[in-house]
Amino acid sequence: MLSVHSIVSFDFSVSQLPGWHTTIFPPYFVAGAIFSGFGMVLTLLIPVRKLCHLEEVITARHIELMGKVILATGSMVAMPTRWKFFIAYYGGNPYELFAFKNRAFGPYWWGLLDDGNLQCDFAAVVLV
Repeated sequence: MLSVHSIVSFDFSVSQLPGWHTTIFPPYFVAGAIFSGFGMVLTLLIPVRKLCHLEEVITARHIELMGKVILATGSMVAMPTRWKFFIAYYGGNPYELFAFKNRAFGPYWWGLLDDGNLQCDFAAVVLV
């Protein structure tokens, strides 16, 4: 998983497309893969644990530790989402800045609502 996601993210980070050539992609992709992988494992594990009566084998401590990994990797995924407009502005590349301005104020502005959901989740985690 680490090698595949790192290589794919390096492919994106060395491209010349505005908004895709940033060095935050390799750790972002790896954290996203771990985040989604652990989430899927818990989605399947919790019902199977109950249905197969595996409470003694898969304890609440295991689930709690997996939740902490999800919390950490979810935070790693949420932070670059918050930084992307700053990175585009600070980088000084007019094409990248246009891509992000168009994303925020163009015809597909509603696509950022998903980012807003992620940020609400992140804020809830930080405040708890």
